Amino acid sequence: MRCSPAESCLRLISRSWFMFSKELAKQWADTGLVRYVDYALVKWLYEEDAELSVDLWPLLMAVSYAASQGQVCVNLSHWLAVPASSFSDVEDDEIKHALIRDLERMNDLSTLESLVLTLQASAVVATGDVEELEHQQTPFVLVRYGEAVLLYLRRYWQAEQTIIQGITQRLNRATSVSEDDIRGLLAVLFGESHLDEEIDWQKVACGIAASNHFSIITGGPGTGKTTTVLRLLALLQGQRLKNDLPPLAIRLAAPTGKAAARLNESIAANLARIELPEIGHIQPDTLKQVIPTQVTTLHRLLRPKPNSRQFTHNRANPLVADVVVVDEASMIDIEMMASLFNGIEPETRVILLGDKDQLASVEAGYVLGDLCRGATQGRYTSFTANWVADICHQSIPSHYIDDRGSKLNQAVCMLRRSFRFIEGGVIHQLASLVNEERMDGRPKLPELREIFQESVRESPNAPALRYLTQEQSPHSVIDPAVRQLLVQGYGDFLDLVAAMPSINQGKEAFDHWGKQVLEKHMSFQLLVAMRRGDWGLEAMNSKIEQLLLVSGKLKSVAGLWYLGRPVMVTQNDYSVDLMNGDVGVSLLYPVNGQLKQRVIFSDGKGGVRWVLPSRLQSVETVFAMTVHKSQGSEFTHTAMLIPGQSSPVLTKELIYTGITRSKQYFTLISGDQDVLEQAMQRKVERISGLSLYIQ
Repeated sequence: MRCSPAESCLRLISRSWFMFSKELAKQWADTGLVRYVDYALVKWLYEEDAELSVDLWPLLMAVSYAASQGQVCVNLSHWLAVPASSFSDVEDDEIKHALIRDLERMNDLSTLESLVLTLQASAVVATGDVEELEHQQTPFVLVRYGEAVLLYLRRYWQAEQTIIQGITQRLNRATSVSEDDIRGLLAVLFGESHLDEEIDWQKVACGIAASNHFSIITGGPGTGKTTTVLRLLALLQGQRLKNDLPPLAIRLAAPTGKAAARLNESIAANLARIELPEIGHIQPDTLKQVIPTQVTTLHRLLRPKPNSRQFTHNRANPLVADVVVVDEASMIDIEMMASLFNGIEPETRVILLGDKDQLASVEAGYVLGDLCRGATQGRYTSFTANWVADICHQSIPSHYIDDRGSKLNQAVCMLRRSFRFIEGGVIHQLASLVNEERMDGRPKLPELREIFQESVRESPNAPALRYLTQEQSPHSVIDPAVRQLLVQGYGDFLDLVAAMPSINQGKEAFDHWGKQVLEKHMSFQLLVAMRRGDWGLEAMNSKIEQLLLVSGKLKSVAGLWYLGRPVMVTQNDYSVDLMNGDVGVSLLYPVNGQLKQRVIFSDGKGGVRWVLPSRLQSVETVFAMTVHKSQGSEFTHTAMLIPGQSSPVLTKELIYTGITRSKQYFTLISGDQDVLEQAMQRKVERISGLSLYIQ
């Protein structure tokens, strides 16, 4: 009788695992404990090195697998305490329990020191100082920092070292802008201020960033990161022009095409609106002309080599720029950030913008979060506080001062006042509650309910917040309230799609209509946490299509490119100049006197572009969108579906990110209140050495 994969895995795991078993290791891959690439790596290691300790293979496989879970490395103390946590996303309980039981049988390597000694004796693991590690070519790297002992795949250790060296080099570099210039220009750009006034964090951020060759400006939605960076660039360019120096070469970038387009529009709109003063003999219009508005993706900035993970701009051929500003930095993974520092000159000033509390990158690393550890607490030294008082005329509150703060802490500024939500409003309260870290484990659900109730009391006809429930068993139907929400939410957009111009009105009328369709599409968006499952991304897109078809909002869903289908580009496609995250809508467009199927996208410059569907290689329907893919976007009304079953994916960062996509309205759809409570208490934990090494 043939065994099921689970039964087969249980029988294999029950054998002694202290001898490396290719059969057992492959079974781990077959049953989803690890990836096949993790199995292949460990299999190759044992084939190449007959002396490799047979006790190490589960750990080496875990280090390889950890990268797929967003981890940069494995903390060996944590591994010894809870080895099965490296495989925590396995859903089969039988396999998981058997795995835990057998991993706990580890005897020979039961202490940290015995494990470290075994790793140090291995030919596949490099140890020593940074210089020694760089000259070795082993696939794994072992690093000890204080009590932390970390085991890396070499590629991630190298990426981390590139970032550490790039930041440290800049933190130790003296700024070319004098303190007198910073003081005077801040007073001109922000107006004179007094120490007894409420602190202006935007002014502090400009001062800190102007005085450092590396800086981070972080803050939640609506805190004015774009306005702040515009004033910062005006300060830097104003200082140059005032002293009769040529303007700085400034490059603006973002991780995705969508984020780049949004920043492009935001920069252009804010620059047109902002009132810049005269700086010496420099007129405001002259100053505005040397502040760039063109934003590109990081990939385009560094110019990827075809069919390669490498970039044209690297240490041998660095990008020529005086300043590089990168928005939405929370989305940047460790290898992309390393590529940035590899691809620019050592003298280039780097300014990162982003919300440290948003979701970490899809790939390995939590770079912005690691670099912003301590940002909430400030951790400014007395020297920095006195400098800010002297140069910025701002008084940093005493609870943000800590003389143990690192050099990195002095280059980070957190904007703390939200102008979008009117500080204290219900959306701001909700985001703050979800984002709050509670060491005592007090439940958040009662306070969450009260915030939703307060919203209804404030505006019973159109509350800013709504809470709906949705049973999510495989055979559940969409709840009537959720059905109404989705039909109304997408109805206005689809009504506009149906109001297509007549062909004799010409292409300009279609361009205008298409632009309105794209704008209206941003008025409502359903976000989901999971891609798969009965209530994940793929299933919800299908459910919504059928719901809109039955309601009459969609006329047909026959064929792939039906009228009104919203799509998202899922991979950078330079042949059509579309980036991962770009959103378009399938419409009709006049071509040679006939209406032809086309997909309309924003051109990022206030206009639109029409693309043949056949030229779009990687797209997916986005009536529903994952929270990860929503980063860099804003919607008038955002709805978020929380699954009915718990998962490591469900974290407070995911919920916070979903909430903060909303400009005016937010609806939370929950499948289980216990799952929601657990998610609000669960924090993204990604292991790396960035926050340990940069002091």
